[in-house]
Formats: sequence, structure tokens, C-alpha cells
Amino acid sequence: MTIYTVNKKKFELKNVEETVIGSIEYQSSNFSEAVVLLADTFNLQLIATGVWVTIFNDVAAEKVMTNIKVEAGGTMSIRKFYKRKKYTFKKSANWKLRFSLFNADGDELLTIVPTVNWKNESHDFNLQLNEDFENECDAFLILQALHCANCSLSMMQGGSVPALISA
Repeated sequence: MTIYTVNKKKFELKNVEETVIGSIEYQSSNFSEAVVLLADTFNLQLIATGVWVTIFNDVAAEKVMTNIKVEAGGTMSIRKFYKRKKYTFKKSANWKLRFSLFNADGDELLTIVPTVNWKNESHDFNLQLNEDFENECDAFLILQALHCANCSLSMMQGGSVPALISA
């Protein structure tokens, strides 16, 4: 799978045949609201400082699918409620900027390597999936990780940084 940057607010996830299988489109440049398109449509929205939820708008009721939260130490957590799983999104400490997504056991599921795209005033992303965990890395999770990468890059480049308070 590959991530294609359409513009600074829209990103597409393509399969090996270059068919679009999902996308995320932000409503504003501060990443507070987005629409995630897969087979179904989901709304990603900022509900508190450093906390986003992804909601599936069913005919019967809204269902919260994930909760993304900025944690201490520059990490972000993704909780998938429907599968009862938690993932950790981290920036590498190496000189080369890269982001990794880990499952609860500490296994690296995927890596996202950003490069500056001056033409789109955004970033292009190189997606690297761990073959041993491809079944766990569905398109929905990859787009959630891409959202974490966009928010992290925004914070590193002077965007709003959530206040972290220990409760």
C-alpha cells in the first residue's frame, strides 16, 4: 500500500494496483476535523485538547470507533474500541524522521517516513508495513496512523501543541 498526497488537506491510501482504498480529508489546516472514507464514512473530530475521536455515523446511532490521544513523551495512543486494542504511535529518536506504530505487545506494525513536498505545501509519506502483521494493519488503522503523523508534524513545525497534564 502507498499513501498519495493530493494536497495539504487530502491524502489517499492506494493498494498495490494503485486503486484508492481509503482517504482522509481535513476540513481545516489545524487537523481538528476530517472525513475518513473507506467502504463507510467516518468523521474524525477534536473533542478536547490533544484528543480526537473517529465516529461512524450509523442510521441508528453514532458509534465511537477510535480515540486518539497525545501522551507524554511525544507519543500518541490509538484505541480501537470495536476491537478493544490499543496502539502506540512514536517518533523515532534517530536523525532520520520516521514514525512507527506499535501494538500492545511492542511489535512494530508499520512505519511512516515523511518527506517535504514543496509543491503541495505538505508532506509525502513512504509507508512501510511489517509483513508479519499485515492482517492487523487494515486501511482504517493506517489512516488513523497517518492522522497521528500529520498532527505530530504540525506540532514540530509550530502548530498548536496540546498541554499535557497528569491526572
